[in-house]
Amino acid sequence: MATPAPYSLKNDNNMFSKATGPTKNFLVLSTTLLISNSLLAADGPWTLSDALGLDDGFTLSGEHQSRFEHYDGNVFVGASPNDGAFFLRTTLDAQYKQDGFSAQVELMDARQGQADRDTRLTTSQVSTLDLLQANVAYKFGTDNSSEVRVGRFTQDWGSRTLIARNRYRNTINTLDGISFSHKQANGNEFKFLSAQPIRRTPRDRLSLLDNEHRGDKSSEALRIHGVFVNLPNLLTSLLNVDLNLETYYLALKEKDTRKLQTSNRDLHTFGFRARSSAAVNEWDINWESIFQTGERRASSNPLDTVDLDHQAFYQRVELAYSFDTPSRLRAIFEFNYASGDESPLDNDSGRFDTILGVSAFEFGPVSLYAPISRSNIITPGIRLTATPWANVALMADYRHFWLAEDKDSWGRTGQRDITGNSGDYMGQHLELRVRWSVVPGNIRLDSGLIFLDAKNLIDEQSTFFYIGTKIDF
Repeated sequence: MATPAPYSLKNDNNMFSKATGPTKNFLVLSTTLLISNSLLAADGPWTLSDALGLDDGFTLSGEHQSRFEHYDGNVFVGASPNDGAFFLRTTLDAQYKQDGFSAQVELMDARQGQADRDTRLTTSQVSTLDLLQANVAYKFGTDNSSEVRVGRFTQDWGSRTLIARNRYRNTINTLDGISFSHKQANGNEFKFLSAQPIRRTPRDRLSLLDNEHRGDKSSEALRIHGVFVNLPNLLTSLLNVDLNLETYYLALKEKDTRKLQTSNRDLHTFGFRARSSAAVNEWDINWESIFQTGERRASSNPLDTVDLDHQAFYQRVELAYSFDTPSRLRAIFEFNYASGDESPLDNDSGRFDTILGVSAFEFGPVSLYAPISRSNIITPGIRLTATPWANVALMADYRHFWLAEDKDSWGRTGQRDITGNSGDYMGQHLELRVRWSVVPGNIRLDSGLIFLDAKNLIDEQSTFFYIGTKIDF
């Protein structure tokens, strides 16, 4: 590996250049509303269900998040050097529960504002009013320990590396299908899933700029089947170690249809995760290994008919220490490895596929930023977290990045040197974040800043900034 250069925070552009006129007025208004609500808030979180006086098993809740983002020094191929936009997401969740039976309908509206015509937009940011969840479920067994759910739903699996409901990203992954879960009195948990992921539309940039609406739906082009098992006491009883064990298997099957061309992925993903509980003045560990095998094609081009032999691997190791301080300081030493493709000219594929997982909790915010993905990467780092004041949480994360395979592309950027002559060192970034629960359970203010010093494939010093509010009701 090449020796990294000292980190520099040089930034020759004004990251707030987008925050003019209506944007500044919006930020001032949002801040004023936050302060007003914090002064007027009643004891305990305010809920829409309580305000409407709902009972007899009915609940109505939701959230709204508004966020301004600015990205200066864009490292994506063909992207505008500077991007800025508002992202807004509103969900409304209606549920009915009675005697083990439940029904749920959740709506989501995710849109953007003030993006330029050359802003890099995808369905990760825009998906106007549509069904996020619409399902029925039934709980049965001792203490209602088993549940079957049919319809459209969201899910989190374990560390959220492969299956997750998005939190930071403006749009949210969802599935059409059936799920089954079972919990035992000793803490063991089992999940089964057979579903088709929802494909968000429209997908062209001009339609996304105009926040055009088209119905989102699943397709037989992509299906997922899987099982997840959480065994919190197994390793303790066998080895007398304080480790919670999770293990899982996912089968992904993709094919072309008349309306949709795919890369024909046929993947089998196996993994396990072992983690210990955090305790003051103690070390804890989080270890996750994922193995992936199968076939896929290099692209979704209908002329590409070569099935590549796919073998990929992902490794996460976190070693953390919790200090005995009033601020609850934690230091986390991180290491992540995700395999890449060794050569674009052979009949093998080695680039790890994270399926429906999320990466914001590891590699920083997605949306306008998101150069780092869980593919073709080697990255050590250190993360510090603390809560120095009531309801205020701070985080700092510093990482270096190398390519696992120097002929493969870098993350989501599209940057690639198929000769490998540019080297494997990609640079370093520093991420800073503050979260303030202005009214706990109702209003939260988030803001973050990332300095990225990219090297070799592209030499660029980037700055990404965001500020936003999240309102739960």
